[in-house]
Parts: sequence; structure tokens; C-alpha cells
Amino acid sequence: MNNAILQKLNADHKNIAKVMYCLRAQIKGFEDPDIEPAIAQIMDILDYISTVPERWHHPVEDIVFKKLLEKSPPHPEQIKAVLREHEDLERLTMELKNAFERVAMDIAVPVAHLYRTATIYLSRQMLHLDAEESVLFPMAEEYLEDSDWTDIEEAAQNIIGAMEDTSRLEYDHLLDSIINFEAG
Repeated sequence: MNNAILQKLNADHKNIAKVMYCLRAQIKGFEDPDIEPAIAQIMDILDYISTVPERWHHPVEDIVFKKLLEKSPPHPEQIKAVLREHEDLERLTMELKNAFERVAMDIAVPVAHLYRTATIYLSRQMLHLDAEESVLFPMAEEYLEDSDWTDIEEAAQNIIGAMEDTSRLEYDHLLDSIINFEAG
């Protein structure tokens, strides 16, 4: 990928995938009685996911994908599906976050429901990342021209610029703590 925007989105995907693997490791604690899930770690993961991808990453992707739709590429329905998926994933993230907030407050939540919801969520997230990486990003590289990328960069700067340096640092630190977490 030669384009700076796609390189940033790709780097975000790598970080999101790492966070998803960390969530998967914590969720295993709900099916294995010998593993104690770290609720605080899960809450950190859900905080990261509900902020970084949904407030900064997906809006930039939306700009790219909407510009791509203007080029009449093949399979526009796939692009539209991914755009809708951003909304669906945001809703699923909030559902999962709400369920784990209840657990953190010692409110009874059926373990089977929690595990099923988290497992479905993880699968949807990973399939979403794969669709973008394997189909949409290459399509964007092929169909978008330099002038399109200039427009995208200008529009994306409004979103990226809205992320204050302190917020960026906080979430970079949170990402590091999630990835480097070791259960005590």
C-alpha cells in the first residue's frame, strides 16, 4: 500500500486485531473454569474499541469507501454492506460493553449469553477487518486517483485533527497496556 491513508488504516487494523486477540483470550475464561477473566482488562478493551475504531478509524474509512462508490467500482453492494457494518459493529460494541459493565457492577448476567455475545462479536469484527483488507483497500488503490486521495486526506484531517494529542496519547497507552497485559 503506497497511500498514507491506507497505510494508517492498515496499521489501525493490525492494532484492532491485536486487541481482538486479547479480548478472545479474556473471553476464554468464561468457558474454562480454571481461567479467571479479568473484567477490568475486558472493560479497557471495550473502551478502546468503542473509541478508537468508532470515533476515528471508521469515519475515515467511510470517507474512503464513499469516494470509492463515486467511481462506480464492481460490487458496490459489498462496499455499502461494509459501511452498514460500521453501524452494526458500533451497536454490538455497546451491547457487549453494557453487558460487561453489568458484570463489573456485580449484576447477574448469564455466562452463556455473555460468552455467545462476545464470540459473535469477535467473529464479526475479524470478518469485517478481512473484507476491508482483502477486497476494499485493494479496490480503493485501484480505482481512486491522486486527486481523490487529496480530497480524502483533506476530509480525513477534520476527523484526525479532532483527536487531541492528549487523547491520542491516552489511547496509545491504553493499547500498550491491553497488548502487554499479563494476568496476575
